[in-house]
Amino acid sequence: MTSTLSAPEIATTPSPTVTTTTTPIPIPTPTSAPTPTMSPTTVLQALAFGGECSVVLDDETVSEFFGVPMKPGTNLLGGARVLGGVSCTWIPVSAGEGVPVTMTVVPWEAVPDSVRQEVGLVPPCVGGSVCSYSERHGDAWVNAESDDVEGAAAAVQNIGPRAAETPGIARALSSDAWSIPDCESEVLPAVREALGRDDIGPIQTDYFPHGQAWDVLTSNGAAGWCGFSGHSEDVSTLFTMDLTFWPGGTLDEDAAAGDDRRQSFPLAGGVSGWLYPENPPNVASELDAAARGGVLNVRGRGLDDAQMRAMVEAVLTELG
Repeated sequence: MTSTLSAPEIATTPSPTVTTTTTPIPIPTPTSAPTPTMSPTTVLQALAFGGECSVVLDDETVSEFFGVPMKPGTNLLGGARVLGGVSCTWIPVSAGEGVPVTMTVVPWEAVPDSVRQEVGLVPPCVGGSVCSYSERHGDAWVNAESDDVEGAAAAVQNIGPRAAETPGIARALSSDAWSIPDCESEVLPAVREALGRDDIGPIQTDYFPHGQAWDVLTSNGAAGWCGFSGHSEDVSTLFTMDLTFWPGGTLDEDAAAGDDRRQSFPLAGGVSGWLYPENPPNVASELDAAARGGVLNVRGRGLDDAQMRAMVEAVLTELG
């Protein structure tokens, strides 16, 4: 995904020292973290932790917290980053062992009141809800989302003091970043026209992105989501899709390049696209389209490459 953001200075904060414990890590009682005292020589970086996931936590430390070997996932350079923060995902090295975790740090100034009220509260983590735990450390909001709430809390506690020293600088989205479109009045007509179908409507599911980090992003116009499906009774034409908008975002091309499934997928207007097909071939699974205003991520089932291309180009045209 392309962006007008300049590359941040890489932080030189050393990786934390890991202390292994055999007892569960307790969820802390929330306390008011003091604002860090800045010396005259302190220069705040534009992005929390310099925007570098390897500085937030190293793989060994993440593995200690979650009890299984972990590795970096593909991280979108959008969302938290365009607000002056950083968001990083780690996944188990072996599929089926352990659970992913996403760590997000943004300047406290960017956090809405509704999310501030959840700081320090232990999430229920039942019924499929996101286990989202956060703390305030100085001018930084630190969040972890994982099904392992104890590991998430341990990770938050570990990076919190260092986040207070490098909280990033809160900022608004760039002037050329997309505005989040309305799903039914703006995106849906474009999708219907591109696919030549009038039976498309809101997706019939209770799934939608949620969690504290998502609420921070959407409150700042840094993320949005729409879900659609075909409502035909002909099962051969059934499909579902969800579109996630990341205004001002970019793609971590180095990380994406390591995915063997990744295929270049040029789009109209010189927009860069990357397709991640699923099996069998020619069934579009996921597509990232990086335009000047941000990144559009589309996940679909039951759409071929030509349909995916037409639909994405129509939505990008609507976004401008």
